[in-house]
Amino acid sequence: METKNFNSFSIARAKELFLTDDVINIGDDFILTERTNEANYDLLRYPTRIDAYMVAFCKKGSFKCSINLKEYDIREGMMILNLPQNIIRVESDDSAEAPSLTVIAASSQFLSQFRSDISKMLNEAFSILDNPCFTLQDSEMALIREHVGLINTVMQSGYAYAQESVSHIISSVFFLFGSFLNRQMESQSKEDRPASSRHKIVFERFLELVTQHHLKERSVGFYADKLCITPKYLSKIVKDTTGLSAPQWIDQYVILEAQQMLKNSDLCIKEISDDLNFPNPSFFFKYFKKHTGMTPNQYRNS
Repeated sequence: METKNFNSFSIARAKELFLTDDVINIGDDFILTERTNEANYDLLRYPTRIDAYMVAFCKKGSFKCSINLKEYDIREGMMILNLPQNIIRVESDDSAEAPSLTVIAASSQFLSQFRSDISKMLNEAFSILDNPCFTLQDSEMALIREHVGLINTVMQSGYAYAQESVSHIISSVFFLFGSFLNRQMESQSKEDRPASSRHKIVFERFLELVTQHHLKERSVGFYADKLCITPKYLSKIVKDTTGLSAPQWIDQYVILEAQQMLKNSDLCIKEISDDLNFPNPSFFFKYFKKHTGMTPNQYRNS
């Protein structure tokens, strides 16, 4: 069994573990699948980072998911945008039929080959959108189906330059995503939009830093220094943007990491405490119980 990074996946690893049905891929930088199975959702029940830009379209059924600890109800006809730094978790309903999805994922390296900076476009849209999961119009779903069908046809053609042709179709797909996101942003009323898109961008950058450093750093001052602002100003931005304080966000990421290690590794409590930079196991024990209501051992055995 892998240890503390079990729930962090590259596209190559995601292709192997998540998408066990027919998958169209270009090396380890791009995958497209139109079918999923119940085992996929079991693997996503714990918080997971996928090192890729991933867009999913729900073709049938419904389920719940969380992105960066915020929960969303996904229904037929909805699009989900997930960025590499995000933490995503799927809550499947054992009594319901597994939903049917079209999933498209591309690495940063793959997107960087195109003349326009597609990844920058997606990052900026995500930082402004209040909801990265939204319903597509019928015409938008039809365009996606047409593009996916064309990708399938070209990849199965056996032509000498099939992959090169598909690469350009994929760039078109991601520009369509940008169009859908732009339409969604324009549809937000002024009352629904964040008071300041600059604040939302600072918050998203804060989350990126927390994702990178929460194993070792839990001080608001550390993150404020990285963002070149004061701890007081960072705290105000985070609170105004999300309703939660900066320490609450940091604590939630630490708890997610601890839960992941407890469920998906053979590390002992002391090793987990050390990896998460706690002064001793007793301090980690109290911290974990305060935030979850359970001891680490109780959570591991639940």
